[in-house]
Amino acid sequence: MSGSTREALVASARELAPSIATRVEKTASLRRVPEESFEEFRASGLLRTFVPTAFGGHALPLASVIETSREVSAVCGSSGWCLAICTLHNLMVNGFPQAAQEEVFGSLRDPVVCGVFMPGGQAVREPGGYRLSGAWNFASACDHADYAILAAFMVPEAGAGPKGVASFLVRREDFSIEDNWFVAGLEGTGSKRVIVEDLIVPENWVMPLVEANVAGGPPTVPNTRGLPTRSVATLGLAGVPIGIAKGALQTFRDRLAGKLRVASIRSASEQVAAQLRLAESAAEVDAVELMVLRDCEEMERKAAAGQEASLEERGRYRRDAAFAFQTCARAVARLLPAAGAQAIFQEGSLQRAMRDTQVLATHMVADWDMGRESYARALLDLPVDDPAF
Repeated sequence: MSGSTREALVASARELAPSIATRVEKTASLRRVPEESFEEFRASGLLRTFVPTAFGGHALPLASVIETSREVSAVCGSSGWCLAICTLHNLMVNGFPQAAQEEVFGSLRDPVVCGVFMPGGQAVREPGGYRLSGAWNFASACDHADYAILAAFMVPEAGAGPKGVASFLVRREDFSIEDNWFVAGLEGTGSKRVIVEDLIVPENWVMPLVEANVAGGPPTVPNTRGLPTRSVATLGLAGVPIGIAKGALQTFRDRLAGKLRVASIRSASEQVAAQLRLAESAAEVDAVELMVLRDCEEMERKAAAGQEASLEERGRYRRDAAFAFQTCARAVARLLPAAGAQAIFQEGSLQRAMRDTQVLATHMVADWDMGRESYARALLDLPVDDPAF
């Protein structure tokens, strides 16, 4: 499927959804996405969305990951999250030196790359590379990973203070996994802790990210088509809450259509309050989907013209990503009081959607206070200190 179109990949994700849906309970009980689901991701070419065409990938626009993860998340939020994360991590691999790209994309046609971009360790400079050690939480899909991208503080020599932050590419055999993933929602993402001890990482497997004490850092990473890196990492995840919310809306609609309110003997046509909840939540989800797709298209258009995103635009991308996460959580929560007592059971899809979106609302990307502050400060031409900006 080399060179597949955006429309074809979205159609593939939609076709996979019924199969993914049959494994929702298995995904939750395993606390990770089953191998069968990842095999389907590989076979469909979804993991190659951002892989360069030189390595057999599709090199598609950023909006593609929002749309593919949306389709999968509508039936299983954990599976959709892992699909989005791993797809975006392959885009991040494009920012590493050529030797690292050839290692990842040349040896494996459909590599799975996990990653953590908050520094979890330190890397001490040595001849030819760095000695990396640390522990990184929230490494989604690490059980399936062939590689990990791990951020760490760069230390020029033993005993010195950090001089910046970089991402380091690590093979699966060079990191261990600690199972600490016991959570209230998105339990199937397997976002466990990964550990690296005294690993020598060659210099051409390192991607510098931020110089020490430079707020905001560089807006782009090489070989990612000039897109603002942090905006990619935030907006690119928005398809997951949107998809979960769309799935919840469909479930609520189906239940309402056949639900008789026993106490008052009201049919669906008479349950106006429930209809209004459905309409308001649907409007919110549609609105944020349009916002984030607009942002992605604007980013791609400017990058293609060789233009950098302005501070105001990056602030808006940060704002819109957080707003999408929070709005979808609110839209799902609005449905529950009118969904009936069946919605309280843990295995129910509405209950799972509420738990998953509430957990997503705690993610750094979803920090609405930080997101709106960063946007306002960018508008006012004030310094912005936000790791997701």
